[in-house]
Amino acid sequence: MKTFCFFALMLFPWLISCQSKPTYFDKLIGFNYWSIDTSNSDIRSITELWRNYLIRRVYGYADKIDTAGYYYWNDEEKQLYNDPDLILSADPYLSISQTNILSIKPIGQGFFQIMNVKGFIDDSTSRFKTQIIFYVLAKKVNDKYKLFNYFYLDKEKLKITNVKNVCYYYSSDYKFDKQNALNFVNYEDSLSTLFNCPIPKTLIYLVEKNPTSLMNHLGFIYDGGTGTGKHGGKFIYKDNILLSSVNENHRHELVHYFTKIKNPDVIGFFDEGLATYFGGNLGNSFQWHLNYLYEYIKDKPDLILTDENKFGYIDAKTNPQYALGAIIIKYTIDKFGFPKVLALLRYSKKQNNYSDVIEKELGIKKSELNNFFRNFISEHAD
Repeated sequence: MKTFCFFALMLFPWLISCQSKPTYFDKLIGFNYWSIDTSNSDIRSITELWRNYLIRRVYGYADKIDTAGYYYWNDEEKQLYNDPDLILSADPYLSISQTNILSIKPIGQGFFQIMNVKGFIDDSTSRFKTQIIFYVLAKKVNDKYKLFNYFYLDKEKLKITNVKNVCYYYSSDYKFDKQNALNFVNYEDSLSTLFNCPIPKTLIYLVEKNPTSLMNHLGFIYDGGTGTGKHGGKFIYKDNILLSSVNENHRHELVHYFTKIKNPDVIGFFDEGLATYFGGNLGNSFQWHLNYLYEYIKDKPDLILTDENKFGYIDAKTNPQYALGAIIIKYTIDKFGFPKVLALLRYSKKQNNYSDVIEKELGIKKSELNNFFRNFISEHAD
């Protein structure tokens, strides 16, 4: 698999440059014509199905139509999920990324595997930058091909444990920890009380020992967003699906259920800040990240912490913007109480910048925000 991914990553810039793309959608959706036999009627039908679906998703993203293209999916998964495409619902921005179809091949039981790579052309290098490599399935239903998630087949091979409203899925070699699961549902009850919001009727919890194994269950071959560590996680809020390679008690991702149900358009700085404050991040507590930031910035007096372009990444151990968001959450709770946090969460990311909201709600001017963060980190680091 590693060899395949390396080959795919190296091959794409050449493949893309060799293909003519006369239309706008051809710039977003390309084909590996060496592997796709469009003289085969089944392959041709599936190619057309998948391309039409991707086009509809692009239109839907532009027109803010969440259900665009859903009719291309099978009825069973449309009944199971609000968004039947578990790949794109895991990261909606992927809808407008360039898609290149690697291959379409039969895999048995009437299913065909559609292998894809998504990414974009890096303006600085003019080279294709891979975001994810993934596959979905297609199968003929009532003489017409429909799309399926890989999870549709894969979940039949997984073990299942139900704890209260949470349905855990995991592979046969994963050592399930029942106590962690009990701690999770108890924490879920606590958040329900805090947010004055009911818990979900059902929460699907897919847990694995590392990010690669975790995302493989959905059909991801390579996902640049999950990193290479052991502490990945995502929350697919449209369908209450929690993905975790931490353990059965991934509190960070659970927080997103409550923030998103209150306001799906919540500002990410506050959303991730609250999740980090309550549930840590990347396997470590908020205090750990605060200490890590202190060690990183203490000999960098000229570093502007509010400049996301220069302080958006340190290394794979921490996300500095998540930690800064958690600082704002802690300050807000300590000074104003949790109702003020709920006020921060009500602002729309489409219409507001987090620094403007902080100035309005907390009285910290944008010009003073960098010094505020530096002073807070110095005072609260262990």
